Amino acid sequence: MKAKDIMDPVTDFLTPEETLQDAVQKMRINKRWHGQGLKGMVVLDKEGKLLGVLAIKDIMRATIPVYMDPRISKFSWDGMLEAMAKKVACHKVKEFMSTKVVTVSEDAPLMMCVDLLIKKNLQRLPVIDKENKVLGIVYIRDIYNLISKIFVEEARCEI
Repeated sequence: MKAKDIMDPVTDFLTPEETLQDAVQKMRINKRWHGQGLKGMVVLDKEGKLLGVLAIKDIMRATIPVYMDPRISKFSWDGMLEAMAKKVACHKVKEFMSTKVVTVSEDAPLMMCVDLLIKKNLQRLPVIDKENKVLGIVYIRDIYNLISKIFVEEARCEI
């Protein structure tokens, strides 16, 4: 199987000028087959070329003050998270999106996709064409579902 055989087509995307608030609304509205909102979306330019990805971890990272020393993050300040979320909601996607995005071609073998997902600790792999336009996304969950189906329906363990 190839990436194109398992990828979800991209039906919606973010632009770099949208706010984080807009991004969160899109991620909540757009649902995958399991009915839950998206945990990340591609960021495209006007020509449909990939600029980056904004994931829920990027949004959560936006709420942590840059000056905050990681050693003191174990302390809790009541209301700080809520205040920071309100403060960054109107910031642009381009400020927090990941720009070093690992991608695959539509003809990439699934074994290559699995290797990248594991080695790079990723949840999704954008599938791009030769012009760097996004065709779809291979999700780690979909590959796991394929593997688990084989385990349950096809594999035979001899005792």
